[in-house]
Amino acid sequence: MRARLPLALGAAMLAGGMMSFGQTVAPDAIAPLFNSAAPVVAVAAAVSLAARGPWSHVTLGALAGPLVMVGYYATASLRGFGVSASWVVLWCVAGVLFGAVMGLAVWLLRGHGAAWLRPLAAAVLPSVAVGEAAHGLARISESTPVGYWWAQAAIGVAVLAWTVATRLTGVAATLVACGATAAGAAAVFAAYGAF
Repeated sequence: MRARLPLALGAAMLAGGMMSFGQTVAPDAIAPLFNSAAPVVAVAAAVSLAARGPWSHVTLGALAGPLVMVGYYATASLRGFGVSASWVVLWCVAGVLFGAVMGLAVWLLRGHGAAWLRPLAAAVLPSVAVGEAAHGLARISESTPVGYWWAQAAIGVAVLAWTVATRLTGVAATLVACGATAAGAAAVFAAYGAF
């Protein structure tokens, strides 16, 4: 178990470094993948799978988010790109917050904790994916590929559908998960609009 934790956290930092390279070498059609929040939250989810208890899930998620950003910005700096300290701080703080929430969501979706919280947990990653995709379509579609944002939205909906089908039971839980995803996506969209 202890060997798994540093490996998982190292993988988060490596993912950030790969995002920096991906941003400059990826085809235009998928370039936003390497400069988006949804993949960072997905990495936090994957890293938190190495945990066992609720606090270790939250902690690993909270560490994974900013470690992706550290890997990204450190690699960008080593490659000679300018790095803004204010953006590093902003995205590292966002990584801690969203990573911690994602870690808790993973713990809940593994069948732990209160069952009534699972529909909310199911909405976390889809909310980020759909809300960010809406931002991409509404606000930056002239400078980024529209197809990518539609694909990210579709993936967010697919993740929600899979999670509902495999981790939740009942119509009420499904409706709560869908409503929470819509509300969360609206909040993510609004947060992007504040920048």
